[in-house]
Amino acid sequence: MPSDPRWTGDLNDAVVEEWVTETTPFERVREVLVATTSFQYAGEIAERAQVSEPSARKHLTTLAESGLASTETTGQGTRFKRSAESMAMQRIKELHTTLSRAELVDGIQDLKTQIQSYQDDYGVTDPDDLALELGPDDDGWDEISRWRALEENLDVAQAALALYDFDPDVTGEHTGSGAFADSSDDISAD
Repeated sequence: MPSDPRWTGDLNDAVVEEWVTETTPFERVREVLVATTSFQYAGEIAERAQVSEPSARKHLTTLAESGLASTETTGQGTRFKRSAESMAMQRIKELHTTLSRAELVDGIQDLKTQIQSYQDDYGVTDPDDLALELGPDDDGWDEISRWRALEENLDVAQAALALYDFDPDVTGEHTGSGAFADSSDDISAD
């Protein structure tokens, strides 16, 4: 009688082993960091990334210097989490590379229509105004979360659309003012 060919090991262990084998320590630390939404010490990230704490600390410092990680210094050392700005830029880039200008315009219009519907339904201009009107036991808290998500998605989509017109290599006369002015004459010290 033939033996049972089914594998009887632990699937989670096998997946982790494959991940460790097929990635570098830096890649694993970066991957864990991108999934880290609250500040954590290098040792905590090291454990999840299957690397030594000194290795994690070195890679996290590099990621912080590049802007991918945010840091917080405590009495016990530095803690790390993913940078909100880098995540926003990643979302913007993904939309810009996967959607055409027309698709972005259509999506933006749809988001604006949904936001207008919330404004009309609740008689307020933004979700924070609605939150001020609701009591702790009132219905509508889930709607506030959805509305905020729509506004965030609108901001990201508009930034992705703006990339279609952005060309840092174009030279010529700029008409900007303020901190991004071409000359110091455009900056007011008042």
